[in-house]
Amino acid sequence: MGGENSTLTAADARQLLRRTGFGARPDQVAEIENRTRGEVVDELLDFRPTGFKPGGRNTYIAHNKWLKYIVKKVAKRGKAGTRRGLSARQIGLQEKLVIFWHDHFATGDDKVFHTKAMGLQNKLLRTHCKGNFRDLVKAINRDPAMMEYLDTVRNNKYAPNENYARELQELFTLGVKDLLGNNTYSQDDIVQIATAFTGHRYNWNNLSTYFREDLHSELDDGPPVTKVIYTQHGNFGPGGASFANPEGETELDQVVDIILQHPDTDTPPRNTTARHITKKLFQY
Repeated sequence: MGGENSTLTAADARQLLRRTGFGARPDQVAEIENRTRGEVVDELLDFRPTGFKPGGRNTYIAHNKWLKYIVKKVAKRGKAGTRRGLSARQIGLQEKLVIFWHDHFATGDDKVFHTKAMGLQNKLLRTHCKGNFRDLVKAINRDPAMMEYLDTVRNNKYAPNENYARELQELFTLGVKDLLGNNTYSQDDIVQIATAFTGHRYNWNNLSTYFREDLHSELDDGPPVTKVIYTQHGNFGPGGASFANPEGETELDQVVDIILQHPDTDTPPRNTTARHITKKLFQY
C-alpha cells in the first residue's frame, strides 16, 4: 500500500473515497490523485463536524431529510479549506461515521416513538463522530433516545433494569469476549453497573434530562455503599474496581472511566475497548 509519503494512484484514490465516503466521481479522484497519502488523509480528517439535525413531523420525513442532506453535500463540488466549508470528501467521511455510530449505538424509532429525540441523537453522533470516544459514550449515556430504547427510564431501585448495563459492555465498549476469546465481564458486573443508571430520566416535551435521587439504587436500603465491578475480569485484581464515590448522579461517568481502563488478557495486556472498537471500524 505504501507509506504516508507515497503518492496515490487513481485506483488508490478511488479506494480511499469508497472506504471513507459513498463513491468516487472522476473529478474527486483527480483532486487527490498524485498527492501523498499522508497529506490527503490529514486533509480528510481536518474538519469540524456540522450541526445538522434531521427533523420533521415524523420519522419518515426526518429520515428523508438526512438522506437529502447527504446526497446534496456529497455531490457538491469544491475543495476543503474553501469558504464553502467542508469538502464533499469530508462530508462523506462525516456521514459515514454517523452511520457507523448509529449502528454501533443501536437505537430505533420503532421503540422510541419520538422523532425529535431521534434527530437529537443523530446530531449528537455527528458532533462526536471523530472526537473523543470517552466523551461520546458519556453523552450517549444521557441521550433521551437511548434512555428510552434501552430502558434507562424504566430503571429504578424498586425494579432494576439491566438492559443498558448489559449493552454498554457487550456492544458499546468491551465486547462479550476480548480478541483472545476470553470473557470481559460477568453477570455481577451487569447488576452493579445497572444500579448506576437508576433514577435517570428525561422530559418528553423538551428532551432535557434530570436525575431522581429518590429512584436511585444503593443496592440496599442502608447508607450509601461502594460498588465494585470486575473482580473476575479485567485484571483489576481480586478487589476489582470500585465506584459510587461520591454516590449519585456522577456514577454514570465513573462507570465509563473504569470500563475504558479495562485491560484484556493479552501479554502484555492491551485496552479492551480500544481493540474492540478498532476491530469494528476495520470490519465496517
